[in-house]
Order: sequence, then C-alpha cells, then structure tokens
Amino acid sequence: MRNSIHEIQYKAGLEATQKRAEDEPREVPHDERAFFESFYAANISGVPEDHMTIGAISDLEARFHYNAVENGIIRALARRNPPPPSGMVTTQRLLARRNACRHLDVGSGTGHWIDFMVDVFSVRESVGFEITERMSQHLQEKYDNRENIRVKCVDISDPSFDPGSVGPAFDYITAIGVMFHIVDDARWTRAVEVLTRMLKPDGLLIVGGDFGSETRNVEFHDSDNFESWKSFRRADPSSGEIRVNKRVRSLAAWQDLVSRCGLTIVDLVRSDRDPLITTPENDVLVLVKEPS
Repeated sequence: MRNSIHEIQYKAGLEATQKRAEDEPREVPHDERAFFESFYAANISGVPEDHMTIGAISDLEARFHYNAVENGIIRALARRNPPPPSGMVTTQRLLARRNACRHLDVGSGTGHWIDFMVDVFSVRESVGFEITERMSQHLQEKYDNRENIRVKCVDISDPSFDPGSVGPAFDYITAIGVMFHIVDDARWTRAVEVLTRMLKPDGLLIVGGDFGSETRNVEFHDSDNFESWKSFRRADPSSGEIRVNKRVRSLAAWQDLVSRCGLTIVDLVRSDRDPLITTPENDVLVLVKEPS
C-alpha cells in the first residue's frame, strides 16, 4: 500500500511539473536586427551617446563600464607588448602607424571602440560592422571625413555574409558586449568561425562579456518590435514564446569552440566591479589566431 501511495505522489508531482512547463513561455532567440532597431529608436534621443547604447543606466555607470573594459584591454595588450619608456613614446607611435595595423569592430554602436583603437593603439585603418541601419547611418556620417575609417551594415552571423568582402585580414578584431546577443548557438558558432577567418595569423580577437562556469540565458523580452519603452513593457508574449536577447556562454564553451576554430585563449581579464554600480558585463577575453 505504501508503494502505491508513493507512486501516486510521484505521478502527481510529475504531472504538476509538466503542467508548469506547459504554462511557461517557450524561450526562443530574438531577431537581433529587429530588436536593436527598436532598442535604439526607443532609447536614443538626439545625437547618440555611449550610455544610450547600453540601456537604462546613468552616465556615471556607463563611464564606469567603458573605463573598466578599456583598462581590461590595455592591461591584456600591455602584457603582450609592454609600453615603451618615456623617451620612446613618439617613436613607438610612429612605428605603430607605419605597421599599418587593420582593425575590425563588431557591433560598433556609437563608434566608441573604433575611436579607442585608433587613438590608443594607433591602428592605421578601422572598419566598423553595425547590425542596425540607424546606427550604421550615424557612424557613416560621423566618420564621413575620415578616410581610414569605414562602416558597413553587417550581421556577422548571417550565412550570406562573405568575410572576404572587406579586404585583407585584420590584426585586431574587437567585439565588446556583442557576442552574447547572438543567442542561437549555431549562429554564434558561425560568427566565431567568420571572425577567425577574418583575422591574420597571430592576430587578436578581443571579446567583452561574461565568461563564467555555466552557459545560461539571462535577459528576456516579449516582442522584438516596439516604438517606446512604454510599448516594450506592455507587449504580450506571442504564441506562448518569450524572446531571449542575451545568452552568456561559459568559459568552457568558449574554449571548446575556439580550439576547433584555430584560436587560443591567451588572456582573461576580470574587470573592476562595484556592488553599488550597475553595469553590463565587463570582462575581456583575448584570443590569438594560430599560424597556419
């Protein structure tokens, strides 16, 4: 009799769990381009500024985030190539420009990381990939008189994108706060494969994000298409689905994929955080492309 009661309790619990699973919305990847076109339309007023590309955070928090990531990149690259002594600073800058390093920035937004790599690391040429028409147009206007900077409206995870369409391979590729927005695992894999193909041997891929112990979906919304944050909050789930707009992958998942692509992780900088300051993920993963 006791076993029968246990069986009944087990079946009842299983049925309740299944019922809850059926009632909960199914998680599906968002449409990156549609979502961010809506995001920028809702969040940007006037000339786009850095904090507008992150979300509802203050100028102070945005500055903390960008400074933390900048310092993480500087720290990682300085470990590979230490800064010159004071008497050699000008010479080092001239040599860097003479080396004519090419830089690709993925998910350029306001152009922050384009400016950073040109100003701090003296890259000779920078190409920006931006997934939205709105921000692509803004960047093209911003850099209209800069012959060494080009911007293209590109989705690197799109199977139709040709990596050879933007010229020779790059010395540096930055993808800061971008890769976790490619939620679909197959498209994320393709994006990393494409970026690997676009790197020179010994070139560096610099990824900003979260690289912890587990892979998980962390941000959700109901509709990719909205005109304001008011309409965004009022949106209802469609057909029992909820859209995922951020999927952070574990360090192990990154290690597994990049090793198959011909990349090696050479540094992981855990950036500054403060419990009182809300920021996006600040850590910096640095990968090098192995020579053929």
